[in-house]
Amino acid sequence: MAARERILTDETGMKIAQAIERVADAVNENAGLIYGFHISNNESDPSAKVTYLKDAVGMTPAHMDYSNGVFDYGSWENAFFMPRPCMLKSDGTVDYYLDPSDYSKKEDGVTASDVANTSYDGNAMMEWGRPGQKIWMKIIPDTGNLGGSIYISDHQADSDFHDWPFHNCKGESVDHFYTPIYNGSVINDKMRSLSGQQVGNKRTAPQEITAARANNTGANVLWDIEHYSDVILINALLVLMGKSLHTQTVFGQGIHTNGTEAINNTFRTGVHNARGLFYGTNAGTCGSNDFANVVKVFGMENWWGFQWRRLVGWVLSDGVHKVKLTYKTEDGSTAEDYVETVDGTANTPTGNGFKSVSATALSGTSGNYQKYEWFDANGMFPCGALDGGSETYYCDACWYNNSGVRVPGRGGISNNGARDGAFFAVLGDPASASFWYYGAALSCKPLA
Repeated sequence: MAARERILTDETGMKIAQAIERVADAVNENAGLIYGFHISNNESDPSAKVTYLKDAVGMTPAHMDYSNGVFDYGSWENAFFMPRPCMLKSDGTVDYYLDPSDYSKKEDGVTASDVANTSYDGNAMMEWGRPGQKIWMKIIPDTGNLGGSIYISDHQADSDFHDWPFHNCKGESVDHFYTPIYNGSVINDKMRSLSGQQVGNKRTAPQEITAARANNTGANVLWDIEHYSDVILINALLVLMGKSLHTQTVFGQGIHTNGTEAINNTFRTGVHNARGLFYGTNAGTCGSNDFANVVKVFGMENWWGFQWRRLVGWVLSDGVHKVKLTYKTEDGSTAEDYVETVDGTANTPTGNGFKSVSATALSGTSGNYQKYEWFDANGMFPCGALDGGSETYYCDACWYNNSGVRVPGRGGISNNGARDGAFFAVLGDPASASFWYYGAALSCKPLA
């Protein structure tokens, strides 16, 4: 065959392949649900910044009904992405499911559960992913990256949708991933997610990761502290449900006032075991024996408020955000695992081999409110000047230090005030920091 004929044949084949791919994408897009929303950089009102797209158009947003003390799901109560509370064994298999209205009971609503049993070989966790329906997400930045569109689907509608939270330590995409019902408590050097426990604190990031990984029964890392890929997905789902960036107003303030080390140490997990998957108040205060204002979203206590919770998969390195969405390298990173051994200290987050995010550097007074987030295919990251407000833009604060490797904490603590929320971030401390207001919580990604 002549060279020119080969070229024409190759070009024709490529065009046919591209056409087939476009048709396949169109078929996939119509094969299931695609909820979307756009966050505008041109609005300051946290609700006006969010516009529903695709199958979310016409949906009624969810919110906490503070007058009646109940959560109004709007159109979202039976959404495919809702998780289920369960008792997850150390080997990563579900032992049984919990009554979502009362975690002290098994799913039958009668039989007592092990949610507060410290001798139980496992932890109380939320299971994400339903049979045949994982959660796929795609982020498309606007020009300039200070706004963008986020899509959530029950299928891989096109090749830009990813299911990173479902990827385990072997690089396998599995049916479920698991997040903590409770803040992490350290019992016999092992981090747990159980009811009725004092929350762990005053540990370094390596110590927290080591305590979380003590749940693993072999060489495979199923258990760890929370992952960035899980957090960005859950925060996106909160915006989708609430149609606002002001998560404290929509879902509850959390306990963000009056907190001290002594008060935090009196708290025991499980205060809202019988409150359903979502609960919050608009009070925000706490006391030595009063934790009624804890916020609960997707079945998990203290998603914000109470403690700066560390996570793996994200660091700020000399002012540059670095991110890793999977344990192995299928996300485009070059390092396996999220941590290294540094100067004899195991499980240290460094960001080596992570992907760099070309976000505008953070500036302004550390601890002020976020006005901008940088949209990237890999997530959303605080950026630019911190000159937002408690009721405008993202409504949450950010602490930062653009020198050295800074390990993130999220959520806000029990005396941060209105700075707390889903988008709160502290990027000011190294892995070695250990204070009463730092902690962590479990995650699990089982084997196939």
